[in-house]
Amino acid sequence: MTCCIFAGPTLLPGDREKLPEAVWLPPAKQGDVLRVVSLLQPRAIGIIDGYFQWAPAVWHKEILWAMDRGVRVYGAASMGALRAAELVSFGMCGVGRIFEAYRAGVLAPYTEPFEDDDEVAVVHGPPESGYLAGSEAMINIRVTLAEAERTGQIDANARTALVRIGKALFYPDRSYDAVLKNAAQELLSPRTLEALRTWLPQGRINQKRADALELVEEMRAYLASDSPAPGPRFRFEHTTAWRHALVTHSAASGHGHDDEQVLDELRLAGDVFLREWRDAERSLFERGPAREAAPVVPLARDTDTILAERARAQALAKAKSELPRLVIEHRILSRLHADGRHASLLARAQRKQVCLSEAGDLPRVASFDGIELLQLEDWYFSECMGIEIPEDLDRYIDATGYSSRGAFHQAVFHEYVYRKALGISPESEVRGA
Repeated sequence: MTCCIFAGPTLLPGDREKLPEAVWLPPAKQGDVLRVVSLLQPRAIGIIDGYFQWAPAVWHKEILWAMDRGVRVYGAASMGALRAAELVSFGMCGVGRIFEAYRAGVLAPYTEPFEDDDEVAVVHGPPESGYLAGSEAMINIRVTLAEAERTGQIDANARTALVRIGKALFYPDRSYDAVLKNAAQELLSPRTLEALRTWLPQGRINQKRADALELVEEMRAYLASDSPAPGPRFRFEHTTAWRHALVTHSAASGHGHDDEQVLDELRLAGDVFLREWRDAERSLFERGPAREAAPVVPLARDTDTILAERARAQALAKAKSELPRLVIEHRILSRLHADGRHASLLARAQRKQVCLSEAGDLPRVASFDGIELLQLEDWYFSECMGIEIPEDLDRYIDATGYSSRGAFHQAVFHEYVYRKALGISPESEVRGA
């Protein structure tokens, strides 16, 4: 089962080797959890780092959707700790001291408020730098100063003053050097500051990294077990805003060229494609609205009950009809990858392309007259599909994902050329896709 972890500057590059089977992804932004669940169907997701300034932050709704889909979602250290504190009551798994501090509103054993997003914010370099951090997180400064007080390097008054100085800095400017420099300007004891400066190289604590590594270990233990994800503690609502998000983020992700070729091959299988579409659609709704699809029938069925059942069925049909094409196609592609059919369909598509190239200039089907198109349709449905031409051909073409009748005829014509060139029997390859 796949697991995915969103991580950036919080972990060192070598830390990712602690869970090599994970799909390691950049810091999460809005829409990333939606796309990962749609494409990879992971068993678990870990959110450590996330973007928040140059891109919208990962959305609570997409995390709830992932959990409703049966994915166990962990959060720790940075953006993950924030989201886990906000969603723990819904079932998100928070890990580590930072998560506990956000949930409690204080960093024990101290009583200063702990609730700002900037406690975990840092600036960092690009992926090729390993997301090298360019500033120090305030939470790390807090924990380090607490350790310095515990070990006698500074007293409680100095710790309080240094925390206040660090918190006053804009998050991209935070560093131990900046804190010490500003503390000197505020006339804190030079002896205290020099002792702290000497102690810091071996005494500083990276609480964010410690919590992230704890998340990795918890995910490793979960993946090694047979424990299912706990059921959702909420009812997921497929709101208008959520359906809009599905359209927006799915359209932005699209399909690669290979995936488009695979889908084109599967469409030629007609009933196989339609069955895969129905199964993918059903799986996307097997939780949430689908739970309304089979209402419990009371012993006494009055008019209000019948109307309520009809309203629920209509709502389900409307939600399914508005599910964007790309989301369903991503689910179909995931299934094809899982059972090995993606590779065989892609190989067939590539063989067909070679065959068509060798055939030279082919006439465009759109230039055929009506009689030839009828003959082509009859060949496809009778010899390849073993059925009569559908009475409502346009509806069939739309259901199988072709953009137009012309696109359907072109695909069938290419299939005809390919089969005739290689002597493939009509009932063989496509229906066995």
